[in-house]
Amino acid sequence: METNISVKVLTTKTVDPWSSCEIQKAQLEDPAIKPILENKLNSAYRPSWEECAPESAGTKRYWAVWNSLHLKEGVLYRKWESDDGSSCRLQLILPKSRIPEVLRETHDSASGGHLGVMKILSKTRERFYWDRLRADVEKWCRECHTCGAQKGPRTRTKGLLQRYNVGALFERMALDILGPFPVTTKGNLYVHY
Repeated sequence: METNISVKVLTTKTVDPWSSCEIQKAQLEDPAIKPILENKLNSAYRPSWEECAPESAGTKRYWAVWNSLHLKEGVLYRKWESDDGSSCRLQLILPKSRIPEVLRETHDSASGGHLGVMKILSKTRERFYWDRLRADVEKWCRECHTCGAQKGPRTRTKGLLQRYNVGALFERMALDILGPFPVTTKGNLYVHY
């Protein structure tokens, strides 16, 4: 006697968070990117300033670089060219929701190495672009506990004494005042010389 046993195999499909579909979804959820992406998807023409005026400051900054924004598989990218025109690359317009992940990878990870603002900016700009990128990188590095522990406290250097050349009497005057001190018998609080 033969028994048929049916086995149900459940497969879980993992979603790639960096697929074009997922990135486009994240861009459409970002209030600064959404109006620009929708305009790019629906029309090749740049909206007028009057149409853009009620939008956020971030949207206006993306509108200002309209000609360098391009679609690839429905995802918004910024085309970057070197000053001499020798190199060109596409930078993904990164939604705000993905910024911490990218900064963790470019700064905090083993490949990031806590290299400081300028190197992290350079690494990040190789692949990504977003409104206020530099400010976000500076803030991330400034608030990094590992970087702060390695650098120690910041000490300010004192200015060097300088010699001033004068050409006539009383052309430059200086007065040193110390105090306040306890009141003297004559009612004075300060010493000058």
